[in-house]
Order: sequence, then structure tokens, then C-alpha cells
Amino acid sequence: MSAHSNRRSRIVGSIAGASVALVAVFLGAAPSALAAPPEPVNKYVSLGDSYAAGQGAGIPLDACLRSTAAYPVLLDAEPRTNLLRQAACSGATVSDVADTQLSQVNRGTTLVTITVGGNDLGVGEILAICAPDPESLACATAIVEAQQVLASGVIGQELAELLLAIAERSPRAHIVVTDYPVPFVAGWSTLTDTVNGATLALDGQIAAAAGAAAAAGADVEYTSLAFAYLGHQVGDVDPWLGADVNDPLTFLHPTAVGQGVYRDAVLVALTS
Repeated sequence: MSAHSNRRSRIVGSIAGASVALVAVFLGAAPSALAAPPEPVNKYVSLGDSYAAGQGAGIPLDACLRSTAAYPVLLDAEPRTNLLRQAACSGATVSDVADTQLSQVNRGTTLVTITVGGNDLGVGEILAICAPDPESLACATAIVEAQQVLASGVIGQELAELLLAIAERSPRAHIVVTDYPVPFVAGWSTLTDTVNGATLALDGQIAAAAGAAAAAGADVEYTSLAFAYLGHQVGDVDPWLGADVNDPLTFLHPTAVGQGVYRDAVLVALTS
């Protein structure tokens, strides 16, 4: 074959190859070039108290009583969610979160969850005082003080300010606010019914705080777990809260199953 013939064969082959490539593109044989971009990964920071830290749901990992069963850690195992910082710490109040945890969020944060307010009301302290003698003066005083805190509305006011501060530091973040399950079976005792009522009142202030922050322009979503534990409260056969009043580590804190309920509630909020 002549050199001229070789050159002509190469030219024809190149044209044929280009034609096949063009046909492949038009017929969808190059899906990688046309596929939609993947969904972004949530850059996640968890804030809050013992409920977010996972106290009582697993072996404590540190002084904040964080555990690997905490709902933020469970969320980290979900696709497209990356827990960058687990800042939640047992015993934290709203002001504690503002003072010691708020700095953990920044402009790169795209998801924040927060559970806080229970320690401001002091439900655990009330039970510790009242359990030995519900008729004592100390118990009555503790209940009155908690009712005064609720009546003042200070928890909701401080929480709304905190949510706005989070939004200011993390303008791209979607903030999911959770509350607390009603802990006791209704009618178990006068004391436990009082605690249930106080929990509902606290949840109402948390809801109002989230609503106020959202109305002010923050990307805040409230998801309630107030009745998520019905059938599994303290006093039921299979509680999702620690039921042993003599075990302060677990008492009234979500079990591993209870933490899973929190995870599921946040996931619903993120997909709704």
C-alpha cells in the first residue's frame, strides 16, 4: 500500500471515530457528562445539653457525658451529613450554649441542631428534691420557683436571642430546634403530673422562640418530640427514658432507642 493510501485510511478512521463519539453523546452514551451534580454534604454542628450530648444512652466519653449513641452522632452516620463538631454538653443552659458553644459554628456551617432549656427550668433538681418527700416545704419551694421561671418567659426570650446569634454567625445554616418529651405516664402521681405540665410549658416556650427567630429572618425549623415517647414514658413497660430515680446518669435521659427517635425527628425535618 502506498504512503498516500495510508494517510487516506488514517483520515477516514479519524472521521469515523469522531462521528461515533458525536452519536454517543447525542444518544446518551456519556451520562457522566450530563448527570446532575451530587447533593451537597451538610456541614453539621450540634449544640445543647445532655439530651444532645447523649448522656445515659451509652458509655460516657468525657466530662460532658457525651456518648456515641447521641442523636448527632447517629445523624453523622446518615448520607450527606458530616458532624464537624459535637459541642453539646450535659448541664448546659441556654446561656452556657451562648457562652461556650456558639463559637463552634461559623460561616461554613450549613446544619445546626440544638436541644436546650431543660436545665434552665431545673426539672432534674425538682425531682431530686421532691422524690424523697413530695409533701416537703423544699419540694413546694422548688416547684414554685420553676413555675415563676416559666411565667417570666425568660427561657424563650434567651433562646430566641441565641438562635439569632447562631444565624448571624452561620448565615448558610439550617437550624433545627428540638424540645423535650413529656417524661411520665399521665396520672402516675401529683408530682409527675406537675413535671409533665412544666415540660409542656417549656416546650411551648421553645416553639415560640423558634417561631420568633424564623420571623426575624433566621433559617430555623422547630420539631417537637413532646408526645413522641407516648407508650414509652417512665411508668410504661418499655420506657425510652431512664426510669431509675437512683441513677442520676440515666434518669429521665433518652436511652439509645430514645436517641434514635430524636435522630428520626430531625431527619423528617430535613426532608419535609
